[in-house]
Amino acid sequence: MWKKGEITVFVSLLMAVLLFFLQACLKSAHSAFLRSQTQEALELAEYSVLSEYHRELLSRYGLLYIDLGYGQAQEDTQYLKQRIRWFLSENLPKGRINALEAGDFARASDQKGAAFYEQAVAYEKHRTGAAMLERLKNCEKLGYEAEEQCRDYEGVRRQEQENLQEQQRRSTEAGEVSVPDPVSSGENLDGGLLPLVLEHPEKVSGKKAVLSETPSMRTCLQGVGARGIHRGTAGNDLFFHGYLMENFSYAAAFMAEDRDPEPWLDYQVEYLIAGEDSDIANLEKVCKRILLLREGMNYAYIQTDSGKKAECEALAVLMVGITLIPELVEAVKQMLLLAWAHAESVMDVRMLLSGKKSAFSKSTGVWRTSLEGALNLKNSISGFSRQEDAGGLSYEDYLGMLLASVGREKKTMRSLDVIEGVIRGASGSNGFYVDQCVDSFRVRMVIENGRELTAERSFAYEW
Repeated sequence: MWKKGEITVFVSLLMAVLLFFLQACLKSAHSAFLRSQTQEALELAEYSVLSEYHRELLSRYGLLYIDLGYGQAQEDTQYLKQRIRWFLSENLPKGRINALEAGDFARASDQKGAAFYEQAVAYEKHRTGAAMLERLKNCEKLGYEAEEQCRDYEGVRRQEQENLQEQQRRSTEAGEVSVPDPVSSGENLDGGLLPLVLEHPEKVSGKKAVLSETPSMRTCLQGVGARGIHRGTAGNDLFFHGYLMENFSYAAAFMAEDRDPEPWLDYQVEYLIAGEDSDIANLEKVCKRILLLREGMNYAYIQTDSGKKAECEALAVLMVGITLIPELVEAVKQMLLLAWAHAESVMDVRMLLSGKKSAFSKSTGVWRTSLEGALNLKNSISGFSRQEDAGGLSYEDYLGMLLASVGREKKTMRSLDVIEGVIRGASGSNGFYVDQCVDSFRVRMVIENGRELTAERSFAYEW
């Protein structure tokens, strides 16, 4: 049987254990409260810091980035930490921050622009409908078809040119009259291609850019890389192409309407494709590419048109004269067909640059040039039909084809060239660098609030 004194000692010992346990619970609860308060303060600091995004990048390109240069040429991470400290102090009035670190920056230029590519794809996925995606996919498909026809055309062209030269040599050695090359007369491009394909050559932009210090040419600052949310795939490339066509300017838009000049190069999509330092050089390079695509398609059609082939054969007989060497007649006929396809292609490009649509696959009803006009292209070009082809493709569609043939890394870094150039031009300052733009980073801090706590959080835009 328990004695009265023994019960008192037992209860006293039990109370000591209970009080110790209660104290441990209170300390644990207090620590949990402090940790929760610290994490909440970090979360509020994240919202505040991320609200200081670059306004011009968002308004022009829909991109969310913090410029760590804060308008200066030199990156200033100390200022970023100063801003984080200030926001934390507003939400932790009783705590003292002993240490604060910010690092693991994800930069727009990381992995050859993959970080920017992913955000651009995410932006476009929120905006683009199925119709736009289908159009881009169709342009890419037609581009592959046109490229195949173009390769066949170039092979035939070289072969027929060599064949004509050989026939001309034999004719000369035999004492026959030399036959002129109809393609040479039809393709005399003295002064360049642009005067032929532009109705108003005087409207061409004369802008030039210094490319030596652009992101694609210089060594950029390195961060932790892309997030891997929207990796580079064929499907994501379609969204990226849509983003580029919506946010970057191109030549036909300036030719077809009066537009204010851009802060950097005006023909920006052409720069993504050609990579030259002037609008003229980029436009000429792109026009030559489109011209070759059209020549391949037009030559493939003209080979199926018996009327046009008969017309070329009749003219070839007249050009060869009394010799009537069958091989020479055939060679001249083929060169006439090539010249005609070239002239029709020049008109196609001319239509595209004027903002009108041109048929992708030709037929008798949409063929514009005559054989006579094709052989006197410069003097007769203004007299060809300018009627737009219903259901045809636009200049923008052809840019989509050409973009698909440019390597992903190359066009992504050139996109950053354009963005950096435009933002600098718009702000009038050379202190903006895309590799100083970050959309996520990690913050770690040590706080003294009765006891020392360590907290860590990733600051990132959600897209």
